[in-house]
Amino acid sequence: MKGKGLTISSIVEAATELVIENGYNNFSMRELAMKLHCKAASLYNHIEGIDDINREIGSYASELMNDALEKAVAGKSRDAAIEAIAYEYRDFVKNNYELYRAIMGMPALKHDESLTLGRESVRVIRQVVAQYGISRENAINYSRCFRAALHGYISYEMSGYYTATNVTADESFRFLIQIYVKWANQMEDEQKAHTEERT
Repeated sequence: MKGKGLTISSIVEAATELVIENGYNNFSMRELAMKLHCKAASLYNHIEGIDDINREIGSYASELMNDALEKAVAGKSRDAAIEAIAYEYRDFVKNNYELYRAIMGMPALKHDESLTLGRESVRVIRQVVAQYGISRENAINYSRCFRAALHGYISYEMSGYYTATNVTADESFRFLIQIYVKWANQMEDEQKAHTEERT
């Protein structure tokens, strides 16, 4: 592909392939140009630099992850949807780890749109949590904690932890999910009780 045939889409596609092959943020503009069979200078007609590319990769990965989560919760709601999200989140990270790193790297790009684009990866989590009758503040707190718990658990698991006892990693992950399902329902019950007290 020569410089004249370059597009943002073709650049991002090639960059995404490099991320999968070499790791997130582990390639140069020169390597990207070689993959596209063009001069590195030609890339700058479409992008300002590596941060632009990483932002586009993160945006693509965010949509990919949210699409996977949406498919996982199709036909499900509330507790069943929370469980489906947890398992799909875990599978996505394990199968697309470098793209997941691109999502996690979005805030560091220091661009007005980066954080907003990164949040798209978990849009479906907010939608499911909204099905519970809890306050907006509690819904935000719950969503953040749920995502943090999933991220932390999966990170530890992929680092080789959770293998030294007679309790399997799958059993512990199931335990984590049950805690969050119980917590969502508990907050809803508390919200109902608080509302009834005021009426």
